[in-house]
Amino acid sequence: MSEPNESYAYFTVTGDDLDPSEITKIVGVAPTDSWKKGELNPHNGRERKFGRWSLYSRLARSEEFEAHVADVLAQLDQNPDGFRKVSERYEGCMQLVGYFHSYYPGLYSSRETVQGLAKYKLGVDHDFYYLYSHAREDTDV
Repeated sequence: MSEPNESYAYFTVTGDDLDPSEITKIVGVAPTDSWKKGELNPHNGRERKFGRWSLYSRLARSEEFEAHVADVLAQLDQNPDGFRKVSERYEGCMQLVGYFHSYYPGLYSSRETVQGLAKYKLGVDHDFYYLYSHAREDTDV
């Protein structure tokens, strides 16, 4: 049996001059993940080439994309002026990540979701990974 699909979404801004503590001051919300340019990446030991500030969906990774995006937008709505300012300055992005083990669920965005993305002038980046294998579990093929 294959693993269940996983998906999540997050708002992110990046930049050479981005200082995560300044972003946090402007938006009034702590990031889920952030770093400064020049810090070491704990996963590979390399120096970060840019700063980043990200706010992830709070939902389980078993939820659909639309629900994740709605959750992130609801978090941005806590301070619309601050998030819009940050998004405009650093070209904000809604990042969608999916690991598809058994099927591709498709991607649908409601009118409300599209309006929410537009409200914050967000680009959308899709990182989808199709991990299905034709190998049968009961054979060596």
